[in-house]
Formats: sequence, C-alpha cells, structure tokens
Amino acid sequence: MTTLRAWPAVLLTALAAYSVAGCSAKAEEPAPQGPQTTTIVVSYDELLNQKTITRSATLAVGDTLQVSLGANPSTGYRWEPQMQISDTAVLEQAGHQAVASADRVPGAPGSEVWALQAMGPGTASASTSYGRPWEGGEQESWTFTVSVTVE
Repeated sequence: MTTLRAWPAVLLTALAAYSVAGCSAKAEEPAPQGPQTTTIVVSYDELLNQKTITRSATLAVGDTLQVSLGANPSTGYRWEPQMQISDTAVLEQAGHQAVASADRVPGAPGSEVWALQAMGPGTASASTSYGRPWEGGEQESWTFTVSVTVE
C-alpha cells in the first residue's frame, strides 16, 4: 500500500523534470526569407552635432535600405528629396516622404525617410544635403552619405 501512495509523487516528479527539460531546449529561429529591410536612423539631435554624417550598410539584391534623417521644416531647412546615387545599377531610390513629429507640437522636429532598393551586386553611395533651398539660403549646411554594398 505504501507503494501506491508514492506513485503520484513519482509521476509528478517525472512530469516536472520533463517540463523543465522541454523549456530549456532552444528552438531554432527560421532563417529570414525574401527581401529584408535595413534601417538607418539619424535623429535631429544627432544631426545638430555633426555637419557631415556617414553610414554604411550591406544588403542582398532585392533588399530595401530605409534611411530616416531628422528634420525640422519650421526652420526653413530641408533635405534634398532626391538622393544622389553613384550607381543606379546597384541602388535606386524607391521613395521619399516627410514624417511629422509624433508630438504634433508646432516647431517640433520630425524626419524625412527614403527607401533605397538594392538592384544588383556591387557598391554604391547615396547622399543628400540639408539646407535652405532658396537663393541666398544656406546650401548644403549638413550632408548625409551612405555607402552600400550589395551582395
């Protein structure tokens, strides 16, 4: 009879050990499939501290590089919307948009966002400048350049 009373304790111990062993096993994460998006973010505060900003990225053919640069259009400054791309067989601009501040406070900085598409293997650079675009305005006060390798 003492053997029958011990049976539930043995069963519970075995079940607990099995559960712990199952929890500690790591599931393999599936490899990403299809085109991927890589994002580069330069905040407005970072922009104010650097006149020349450079970054680099490595992409696969078909991937997208999203570049988000801090901006404050209330100051009269803006980024050139069309990036200058050194080799369009490697990299093309797929889009550009201005994004307002999440705060929705007048005069608060927002950002401008570009989508760059990896077209073929090679290396290319893309650049834009931040300034006041009217005649007599401060031209190219800040510059951003990204060097991209497409594998």
